[in-house]
Amino acid sequence: MADNIKVVAEIRRQNPDADNIARYERYEVTGMPTMRVLDVIRSIYENQADDLGFQFACRIGRCGTCAVRVNGVPVLACQEIAKLHMRIEPLSPFPVLRDLVIDRSEIEQKYEDLQLAPRRHVEHGGKPESMDPKLAEELCHIDRCIGCMICVSACPAVDERSFDGPAFMLSLQHMNMHPHDTANRLVQAIDGGMMECFGCDICTQVCPTDLSPAQAIRDMRADLLFSRRKAKG
Repeated sequence: MADNIKVVAEIRRQNPDADNIARYERYEVTGMPTMRVLDVIRSIYENQADDLGFQFACRIGRCGTCAVRVNGVPVLACQEIAKLHMRIEPLSPFPVLRDLVIDRSEIEQKYEDLQLAPRRHVEHGGKPESMDPKLAEELCHIDRCIGCMICVSACPAVDERSFDGPAFMLSLQHMNMHPHDTANRLVQAIDGGMMECFGCDICTQVCPTDLSPAQAIRDMRADLLFSRRKAKG
């Protein structure tokens, strides 16, 4: 059995309903070398700071609610192996409700505003519709996005330009590819700042579900430039 390790974690604490002053508090946790960041956070909550605000649900990398920044890099806390020294912060650039908990209100509103379901000129007939199997496989792959906002937090263009972020562009490309959707998703992508993307691929590197928002953006730009898809809307 591997020897236990001691992890030093500095956690950004903030309660906007109280003094709204952010500070870092230092904790030490002893555990197995394979423990995840979430294990460290839960241990701190259970044994040292029972007022620590954080979120998690599935613990298997599927819900996206445990996303935080560790040493400046956005990760899923339930999947990331703990480092010996960690600075743990909430995802930026989102408003903080408390400690590591962000306010997702604007995120959910953005998804709702994009209307990410097939928009049709004719009402759905109520029966299954045919689709090319290869295209269906591609759509299912893109639809694996869990909305964790890790890619948005890592994106340098979000910080510097008027850009909604990679996750929303990926969702728009999903609908742009959908054969039964008639909305002009390229216009929505442009309105969301698609052309402001740096093309740095950081979003692809940090995605916990191995998706490539950067490639989705490149594909939509190509569609826009070369009119590879029939105009919609």
